Amino acid sequence: MKKVYQWGLVVFVALVGWGSGLTAPAAAKVRELPESVSYVRTKHAMDIGAREKTKSGYKPIYIKKNKLLSISAMNICGKYPYFKTYVAVTLGDIHYAKINKVVYMKKFIRYTTANFTPVKTLRAPIRTQLLRQGTGFVMSSTHINQPTYSSALFVTLDNYIQTYSQARMTEINDKWMNADVDSDFAKLKPTDSVKVTKLVKTGTAYKIDYARPLKSFSDKKIGPHHYRLTIKQLGRQYQNYTPIDDTYDTAASWTNFTINTKPYFSGFADWGLD
Repeated sequence: MKKVYQWGLVVFVALVGWGSGLTAPAAAKVRELPESVSYVRTKHAMDIGAREKTKSGYKPIYIKKNKLLSISAMNICGKYPYFKTYVAVTLGDIHYAKINKVVYMKKFIRYTTANFTPVKTLRAPIRTQLLRQGTGFVMSSTHINQPTYSSALFVTLDNYIQTYSQARMTEINDKWMNADVDSDFAKLKPTDSVKVTKLVKTGTAYKIDYARPLKSFSDKKIGPHHYRLTIKQLGRQYQNYTPIDDTYDTAASWTNFTINTKPYFSGFADWGLD
């Protein structure tokens, strides 16, 4: 999810109406948190404005203490040097069946040590990265500024493996898939999905275990009800494309991986640069 920063004077009364106040004891000393993080953990139970669709309407989602959340927007209000920071948070890139039932009221909460603990790096950074089959972006032979499609896989923030066939990926309107996983991609129904039972990170390699085979995917069977993906992170690649003239039109960069020895990559591309 992308963070949206809103600078300048913000009406404090309006923010109080949206967000919860500090719930820590008044005697506790609180501090503002760093802005350069994407994830936080809650210091106590709270309402973040998330609602889940039910047969009878929408019900609030109860957020427990120590819950991992993604920062979706940030407001900084007040005058120098007395700035106060508020954030709106979401459940992040969770699995398809859940994310399509959740709506957010964009409730702003004070961004302090009383409410959150900043998360500098995910314990398993492979989560939320969209891994596409292949060794990198390949320009289509029939369309300018359009790569070829390939199947894909990603591990959600709440630890589900979701796979997407090549045919399913063609349903995405953004040909370059410039975001790893964004709100539009989150609405795409996966070809298959399975809950992760164990995820172990060793250096730049990940072993991901689950209980049943993934459809149309090369699993490694470890034992009864035990399958495994081994993901290894390789080097970083950069490429400029010149499909029309001497000025490069598209710049791409990606990281190469292998999943059970087959090549995959995750990256970004910007086109129309000339």
